[in-house]
Amino acid sequence: MLMFWYNCDMKRIMPFALCALVAGCALVSGTDNSTLKLAARGKKAAYTIVIPEAASPSQKYAAEELRDFTEQTTGVKLPIVTDAEPLPQKAILLGNTKYTDELAGRGKSAAEGLGTDGFRLLACPPHLLVVGAPDRGTLYGVYEVLERFAGCRWYSSWHSVVPKRESIEVPATIDEVQVPAFAMREPYWFDVKRHPKFAARLRVQVSRNPSEEKYGGCAFRFGGGLGSCHTFETLLSPDKYFDEHPEYFSMVKGERLKKRSQLCLTNPDVLRIVTSNVLERIRSDPGAKFYGVSQNDWYNYCKCPSCKAVDDEEESHAGTMIRFVNAVAEAVEKEFPNAIIETLAYQYTRKPPKKTRLRHNVVPCLCTIECDFSRPIPDSPYGQNASFMADINGWKTQTDQLYVWDYTTDFPNYPMPFPNVYALQGNIRFFRDNNVKELFEQGAYQGRHADFAELKTWLLSKWMWNPELPMKPLLDDFFEGYYGKAAPYVRDYFEGIHTVQLSRSSSPDKPLLIFDDVSMSAVSQTFLTHVADDYWRKALEAVKDDPATSYNVRMAAFSVDYLKLERMRPKLAEASDEEKAEAKRLAKSLLERMDEAKDIRLAESLWRHDTILKAWRALATP
Repeated sequence: MLMFWYNCDMKRIMPFALCALVAGCALVSGTDNSTLKLAARGKKAAYTIVIPEAASPSQKYAAEELRDFTEQTTGVKLPIVTDAEPLPQKAILLGNTKYTDELAGRGKSAAEGLGTDGFRLLACPPHLLVVGAPDRGTLYGVYEVLERFAGCRWYSSWHSVVPKRESIEVPATIDEVQVPAFAMREPYWFDVKRHPKFAARLRVQVSRNPSEEKYGGCAFRFGGGLGSCHTFETLLSPDKYFDEHPEYFSMVKGERLKKRSQLCLTNPDVLRIVTSNVLERIRSDPGAKFYGVSQNDWYNYCKCPSCKAVDDEEESHAGTMIRFVNAVAEAVEKEFPNAIIETLAYQYTRKPPKKTRLRHNVVPCLCTIECDFSRPIPDSPYGQNASFMADINGWKTQTDQLYVWDYTTDFPNYPMPFPNVYALQGNIRFFRDNNVKELFEQGAYQGRHADFAELKTWLLSKWMWNPELPMKPLLDDFFEGYYGKAAPYVRDYFEGIHTVQLSRSSSPDKPLLIFDDVSMSAVSQTFLTHVADDYWRKALEAVKDDPATSYNVRMAAFSVDYLKLERMRPKLAEASDEEKAEAKRLAKSLLERMDEAKDIRLAESLWRHDTILKAWRALATP
């Protein structure tokens, strides 16, 4: 397994970490000057894990994770004590224990500048300090030790690699600080959404399904039932108000709409009612970070004379939106000074207003929904990407809390090949460089085994922590650890579909979009039948005796079979008997894998998912 990307190489680490020696941690006579041997197979535990007497649930869990994975790796079980006891002869100190600052020897807190998620690894021989805040930093520091020095990997909630080693050793000179590139890091994919333990190991949080405190909780929760998007109908329902007050709702082509309507944002009664409802919801749930006030998930913005005049003046439909949200936020601040009102910069409100500026307690969530995802946003020739760059440049001058909602899957066809991996890192770097602090990467959040879902979840988590981690070693690491002996063949397929997509999308009129149909896929039928089939046949043969990696390969191959069958289905009436037999075989195979995995989802729309399933069942059992 390739490990060199974890080394404390100054060029790679400096963008997000400091590597320095601390004079206060002088080497102690009688210790090994090169490494601290935390555990050695066949020997008694030399080190003791020390946590603060008032340790948080997350810090207690960090100690348990370090103890348990050390035992799995070396067979040595390290004891756990609190700093109420005397300092052991050799200790791994987690968090800011009463001994930590003195050992660090800087005359100030060793945790300074780490925030809630950052950590510091500091060797003070014979001791090792894992310094971090009680929220999550200590836990994340422990996972860094386990990944980097014990070789542990967590590729999915069901597939980990915990190697057997003779010892776990840490450099005796290590002093390294890591602070993540983004305060909020949320890869909204099924596996992390459903499994908070796995999310913690990837050092990410899930705001839409907050985990318990021992996994780090969530500092970015949306409260009061006001989620991150589309709350207008919740705050002012047309079913309740329209019949008596149609003027509260959007005017389109001279008529007020009840169905698929937005709000009339210049109506003072609308502002009064929405503000009152927002305050009521915050009072019912005052501990959250965000409260969403945002447009419904369709167009039909208000074109009444008053709203149109504001939007014309602002040269954007975000004009009425931001003036309205600012007014709500001003009222909220008087009672809840720490509450943040989040709104969408989405579709017709994506362009920032020309004159109005955001209040300090308003955060816009800028959405990339129209973009090409075959390559990084700045590198694509697609016109919408250039437009998005202009919009983000406008928003970033107004706030230091810019929130981005990015998209990483094909929503009508979750399993379909969606070759976007070579865009992910570049996009994350682009967001970081444009002052984004909260990053939400929406994927196939309703089911497992979408196209390379596990790989994309893992990569997104790594790059949201540090966007400078080189891609190739990460890919090598994942493919070898997750697919085992099948890795070369799965990797060849992976590179093949990405090469095809990058070639196709070099044309500005052939982007990779998140609502593409199977007929729009760049992966040709020739590639599927003459290239991909051979790769997957060899991959399955390579792991036939390993149940764990065989499962991973069979589920990854679901993507190819999905595309083949969905392309065939519309033409089956005119198909040959041989083609119909192949369609039946594919349908049976796909349904069997769905039964085995249990949680596969074919599309974001439940109606579409059920429609496809019904068709497959009819094919499999005529």
